[in-house]
Amino acid sequence: MTLPLAPCLKTAARAGASDQEGATVQIQYLGFRTKPRGRDYLYRVTDTKSEKREFTFTISNQAFAEKRVPYQDAADLCYQKLQKALGVETAEQPLPLHSTLSDRELDEYREKHRPVKRRTW
Repeated sequence: MTLPLAPCLKTAARAGASDQEGATVQIQYLGFRTKPRGRDYLYRVTDTKSEKREFTFTISNQAFAEKRVPYQDAADLCYQKLQKALGVETAEQPLPLHSTLSDRELDEYREKHRPVKRRTW
């Protein structure tokens, strides 16, 4: 099932850009597509110094089934990965347009954003 495109637009200063450059990046969440292998999360990036680009991040069905990441956190996780990657991107090493999130990335996100609650009796 594919959801309609979501009008979510965030603007951020590119990490590492000097004030003189004035580089701003807009990241727009376009929605997700359910595929046999998992979910593809789609984003459009508009940079004042380059063309629009579309990026796809895949999270496997197995990751959701094993509760590595809840469905409601997946779009934010992919957004954060894209934002971080754009901050270190260079002309010599452009970002791939498609990426699959690793188990390590999913575990790091879960530990940071959804720590295990310990019961106190």
